[in-house]
Amino acid sequence: MTTIVAVLVAVAGLGAAGWYQTQSDDTSDVAVPENATDDYGFTLTPEIAQGVDDVAGDPVEVKLFEDFLCPSCKAFHDRSGPFLREQVEDGTISLTYHPFAFLLEASTDEYAQRAANAAACVGDAAGALAYADMHDLLMENQPEEGTDGLSDERLAELAEAAGADDVADCLADRTFTPWVEEALEEGRDADVSTTPTVRIAGADIVKSVDGEESIPGPEELEVAIDRVS
Repeated sequence: MTTIVAVLVAVAGLGAAGWYQTQSDDTSDVAVPENATDDYGFTLTPEIAQGVDDVAGDPVEVKLFEDFLCPSCKAFHDRSGPFLREQVEDGTISLTYHPFAFLLEASTDEYAQRAANAAACVGDAAGALAYADMHDLLMENQPEEGTDGLSDERLAELAEAAGADDVADCLADRTFTPWVEEALEEGRDADVSTTPTVRIAGADIVKSVDGEESIPGPEELEVAIDRVS
């Protein structure tokens, strides 16, 4: 029997990786993306998704902590991403995407961090809806672990498809890399230790079958959302 368990998500298949430690505690020169939240995310609200000023009701807060190189994050996106976007558009939830780039050792060119920076560049230039679209494109075009990641030129193409026309300099300069590093630390401080972590109204959600825990799907997410809505 499937149940919802409010515990930290534990998912196999992340690959070998260590925590990326920030190089400095000095945050005075850290560039913060426009449109980002104070807790290092980008929030897609029903208002933004629908293009209106106000939506009736109080949406349930859903948070995702993900690494763009994490295979389990892609699996979660493939299965549950459309459901979550539909829930935002229906006014049921708000969806905050938190970069959690810790798989730096899982590519030959720090792709996890470069991809997180690229998404932040898009959010900075074009807002939360564009960030969400870039998030989806990065998941759908995820490279294999242990290989080169997408080039900056390819990331720029995806950024343009998401609605940000000119982020080439932001990509080349890695403008928001320090912010991405801080986002990782912020996630760790919030008791996130693996990806994907799916947090609904403050509780981490997993699928549990016969004592085995795995990534939640639309059914588990819907039950969790209904419980607090």
